[in-house]
Amino acid sequence: MKVVTRQFTAPQSDTLLRILAHRPRNQDELLLHSGGPVTDLSGHSMLPALDSLRFLFFEPWGVEHSEGSALAGEVILGSPPPLVMIRQRMVDGRWISEEETRPASLDEALSEISEHEVNVQHSGAYSTPVTPGGFAGLLGYDLGRWSNSVRLAHTPAPGTLLGVLWRCDAWWVEERESGELRLIALEGHDWLDDELPELAPVEIPGRPESRVPESESDSEHARKVEQIRDSIRGGHLYQVNYGRRWQSEMHGQPWDAFLRMTRSNPAPFASWMNVADHGWAVASASPERLLRLDSGLISTRPIKGTRARGANDAADLALRTELATSPKEMAEHLMLVDLERHDLSAVCEPGSVHWTDCRIEALANVQHLVSGVEGQLSSSTSAGEALSALFPGGSITGCPKVVTMSAIDELEQAPRSAWTGSIGHLNQSAGQADWNILIRTMEARSGPDNWHATVQAGGGVVIDSNPADEVEEARWKAAAVTEATWGFRTGFSSGELPEREVGILPMPEVEGVLGRIRPSEFKPEQETNQAHVLLVDNLDSFTNNIAESLHRLGAKVTIVEGRPAQDTDPEAAVDDWLTTYRPTHIILGPGPSRPEASPRSMELARRALAERLNRVNPSEGDNPESPIPLLGWCLGHQALGRAAGWNLIESPLGAVHGAPSKIRHDGSALYQNTPEDAVLMRYNSLVLEQPDSTKTENESKLKVNAWDASGSLVMGITHTSLPIDGVQFHPESVGSPDGQGLLRLFLATQAIPRTSGSATSKNEQAEQPQR
Repeated sequence: MKVVTRQFTAPQSDTLLRILAHRPRNQDELLLHSGGPVTDLSGHSMLPALDSLRFLFFEPWGVEHSEGSALAGEVILGSPPPLVMIRQRMVDGRWISEEETRPASLDEALSEISEHEVNVQHSGAYSTPVTPGGFAGLLGYDLGRWSNSVRLAHTPAPGTLLGVLWRCDAWWVEERESGELRLIALEGHDWLDDELPELAPVEIPGRPESRVPESESDSEHARKVEQIRDSIRGGHLYQVNYGRRWQSEMHGQPWDAFLRMTRSNPAPFASWMNVADHGWAVASASPERLLRLDSGLISTRPIKGTRARGANDAADLALRTELATSPKEMAEHLMLVDLERHDLSAVCEPGSVHWTDCRIEALANVQHLVSGVEGQLSSSTSAGEALSALFPGGSITGCPKVVTMSAIDELEQAPRSAWTGSIGHLNQSAGQADWNILIRTMEARSGPDNWHATVQAGGGVVIDSNPADEVEEARWKAAAVTEATWGFRTGFSSGELPEREVGILPMPEVEGVLGRIRPSEFKPEQETNQAHVLLVDNLDSFTNNIAESLHRLGAKVTIVEGRPAQDTDPEAAVDDWLTTYRPTHIILGPGPSRPEASPRSMELARRALAERLNRVNPSEGDNPESPIPLLGWCLGHQALGRAAGWNLIESPLGAVHGAPSKIRHDGSALYQNTPEDAVLMRYNSLVLEQPDSTKTENESKLKVNAWDASGSLVMGITHTSLPIDGVQFHPESVGSPDGQGLLRLFLATQAIPRTSGSATSKNEQAEQPQR
């Protein structure tokens, strides 16, 4: 079908707001609204026609609930029952149900919906940010259980509406910089016959009658921050994004609250949704993008790291500098950059994912650290698969994602519904998508005259978080939304929390270790290497980054599950891996909790130390008993130590997560080409304890060859004669400028024949790391 475009010169600004403002609220509505200054993020506002098809997602019956404590390392994996998805068609102004289906995953649901897209022929006269015939709407956070297989204790009641997608056969698109207005529609759509009416300016409602919403106490909020920090110390997770809830009946309409937010808190990814017949309205002033896809390039922009706005320019700059130089804030942020690289790598061409930029985006009340991560979407991956892989956004869950989703459920003890879900549009046949993350958001239920509203806000809690600061930050973030909803500023006056001009600002100059951590020029070229690496994923959120780094070095990578939902006999699983994949190298990947939670990694560690991890059907000329080079990575490093009988303890110097750190080493094994005081990213709460002089045979075969800056914590181990190494840091991270050389040396390690004498010949020693 053809696409028809009509172009208008908008006689006034905010034309789409004016169109909606003069409609009754008795029909479905969706508005993607960009506010504030025109930037690379806020060039368009868009209003779709919702008069064709509608898909509704409902919570199923028979959901099995988790009884474990994620904060104690008890994560229950497993898929929920299939979603209830109902397709409806608009007939004479009413939605009529046509079919109910039960997709098993979000990916499957989006694939089914894509079959109802309209394939179009575009004239190409204009470059448009959206193509009619695709879908748009809201995916609530609770749909994340169908993209991340985890069982939770506090799920929505059966029959709860979790999300909605409409087919949008026509769009109004407002070009903010030029003032042009375009109508883009499928040929024959009714909107093409309409003329743009003269519309009166939108009247922004005054402050609502004040009402104090219910919320937990500041002391309870602070106690939960301490619970998270205790869990981090135990090694169970690295960062959790906890959300505090405010809720109450509201005076007036949700639409009025949205209008107030467009003025008091303009944002590039603001949105309004109203599902009239289900009494569900969402008003958002979101500054954050989850995903954008166009012409095969997919990107995300995680936000993490926050300061309030200053009362004047000098105070504002001082707070920005404090933000950029804070180890705690940078740890939060870099951790999320690593997480988003991992999520994108799952759907992108190998070697294409990279960190593009880092800047400060200043909103009316707060200013944030924001980064860009992008890659080239794999030719075998659809737009729906990409959206499912990234959903929900890592910046509003934490690391590792599946573990933190379970911890969030344990702490918040209620479904999140719309908050931290996403609103956006998706056209899989056109390869287009753009979705926000629903933060700075008010959700209202029931209506039309009696609405109950909920606002949530929070932040990423890491080991260095101060409970009082976390409480204050949540109140900063909620202030503009609670004021628009209830006339209540979560305890802050406008003088205490000033409103300033919105803008995008560069990162202040930073010295020291943090000054070395910045996006670098992307070099897509790939090295040549014959290695085939078996990478064991231990439920971590950085595994794909390791694979990505290995791909860039030319290696083939096969990822296997080290901690599956239903574990089988570890010995049988390892035997199957070795015979099926025949790897030349093995990496025991990172993960939460202790290595004993990953029996397959422990089995590989024990075999390696016992000289029973050998090549299967080696190529001609190889020793048939050649041990496979093995690298333990954080939890994998700890697995080697535990298999050798070393103790694993909480770090006496405290947990370190997301912190670029100086690592000392002796120059042996993988460190031969690594600079002294190398900067490498640490993610660890636990450390191996070097045995005393009374050693077992296995203990004596491992030696320490890397330490933290104090020289007291074990950061690396190596075997005295076999190609076995362990590192207590992440060489693949954006916080490891000196990490790639270690990986290159590991891939250069050859399977070393077992001999009674020296582990390597002189020729071999010239080609691979010295033991």
